[in-house]
Amino acid sequence: MADDMELLEALAWWGVPSLFRCPVDPDPAHCEIALVGVPHSSGNGSTERDQHLGPRAVRNVSAHNRRLHKAFGYFSPWDACRIHDLGDVPLPEAMDNEACVER
Repeated sequence: MADDMELLEALAWWGVPSLFRCPVDPDPAHCEIALVGVPHSSGNGSTERDQHLGPRAVRNVSAHNRRLHKAFGYFSPWDACRIHDLGDVPLPEAMDNEACVER
């Protein structure tokens, strides 16, 4: 069973989407680098294709790879730091641009 899970973890489409497949944990005290989504559309309304869908799209696309930085000797922040996806910033006033910016 553990071997099956290891195989599935390598698949970009498996599991709950998170930024770069990092652990999802809403507590920033548990990580050294926090990744956060801001689903905001500048008061444009709630359409199917709008900026508020950006964080979800980035999570889906970023699941395909984790790059190493060649200029820094293939430094891997994924191995060197605790990086977590803290989820999305809650913006309950999605249709009120002023309130969202203030939040």
